[in-house]
Amino acid sequence: QRVARGYDFCEVCSWFASRADLIVLLFDAHKLDISDEFRNAIDSLKGNDDKIRCILNKADQVDKQKLMRVYGALMWSLGKVIKSPEVLRVYIGSFWDQPLMYDDNAELFEMEEKDLMRDLKDLPRNSAVRKINELVKRVRLCKVHAYVISHLKEQ
Repeated sequence: QRVARGYDFCEVCSWFASRADLIVLLFDAHKLDISDEFRNAIDSLKGNDDKIRCILNKADQVDKQKLMRVYGALMWSLGKVIKSPEVLRVYIGSFWDQPLMYDDNAELFEMEEKDLMRDLKDLPRNSAVRKINELVKRVRLCKVHAYVISHLKEQ
């Protein structure tokens, strides 16, 4: 569904993505389809693939067998949208305060939640490392630019 906006939604997503430390894409276990607008928004995140994490929510509402199918379908859909050699990290769980409908995967959900919390706790350190890497990349580009200018001045 597209809502009439007074701005370019994908451009705004791209602007925020370049400044964010983490990008979370939330998927519902019962509704995995990626709309055209969501696809365009995900496309606008290109260059920030290392920041993207996915959450497959409401996973307690399906049994073990269906959860495997849902996870596989999500990974297949994401593979078509995000053209990256790296597989995105997908956290599986049911992130609400109600009891689980199917508690077959309760242990898995707890481990996934712990991993997600660890990822969130590591954000400040990872952010600093990312900023240093970005600075190094810019310094290298500046150095190459200086070499090119120097070479052109000599001629």
